[in-house]
Amino acid sequence: MTAEEFIAGFKQLCFKTPRISVSGYQNQNCPYGNAMYLSKNCYLCFDMDTSEGCMYSGTVNSSRFCCDCEDIWNSELCYEGIEVYGSYNCDFSQFLRNCSDCNHCYDCLNCQNCFGCVGLRRSQNFIFNKRYSQEEYAEKISDLKKMPRAEIDTEVERLRKSHPHVASRQYQTENCFGDNIQNSRDCFGCFNAKNIHSGAWLHDIYTAYGDKCEDVFDCYFSVDLHSCYECIQVGDGWNSNFCHYCEHLHDSEFCEGCFNSKYLFGCAFTNRREYLILNKQYTKDAWHKEVAEIREGLKKSGNYDWLVFG
Repeated sequence: MTAEEFIAGFKQLCFKTPRISVSGYQNQNCPYGNAMYLSKNCYLCFDMDTSEGCMYSGTVNSSRFCCDCEDIWNSELCYEGIEVYGSYNCDFSQFLRNCSDCNHCYDCLNCQNCFGCVGLRRSQNFIFNKRYSQEEYAEKISDLKKMPRAEIDTEVERLRKSHPHVASRQYQTENCFGDNIQNSRDCFGCFNAKNIHSGAWLHDIYTAYGDKCEDVFDCYFSVDLHSCYECIQVGDGWNSNFCHYCEHLHDSEFCEGCFNSKYLFGCAFTNRREYLILNKQYTKDAWHKEVAEIREGLKKSGNYDWLVFG
């Protein structure tokens, strides 16, 4: 099979194969969502893993009873939060980590009972970055919550403009360049990346099945990748390239919607299969020989990339 025949056959296969309308699996009572996994009782949520009782949120992982949030992890009872990690009962806040009972806060770490604060670390009972006793805070907080939202936002914005901002948010990292990176090393140009060991040009890459991703490059919105290149929405991928929306995939290339499979080349929407080319069965030896010839042809013609998807 020549490279041109493979490209034509793969495009035809992708166009004629029926597709599912919503991605995700093992959810319970989660209507009007997409890319949801292992979650229950959630409504209108997207990009969600192992969460419960959430609504109108995106990029939610291991969280419970959160609403109107984006990029929230291991948190509970949060409302209108952005990039909130390991926090409890925090509302209208951004860039929080390990906080509880904080409202209208920005870039706070290990804080408790704070309102309208910016850039605090290991603090409690603060209002607009001013410290109060526990009794004073409890007395003032009920009135503060009744303040017009515009007044609160104005004061918080004043604090944000006067407070230094970090150039890159990283936690427990080594030799990393990017933003919002944690528990990683040797990463370049990575954003929203967690538990990465050697990677570059990554966005929304983290772990859900194991403890790390290794040797991952040019990938987006995927989990638990190992030796993968140019993959989108792939979970538990090993030595696979140019794949989209696949789960538990090994040693495969140019695949879409393939699950629990290995040794696939140019396949679409298959499950529990191996040694396929364009969804057709091959013997082990014939598969390796044919794939090597097609791959060499794609490289010579300059088509060994995502352009094969058309």
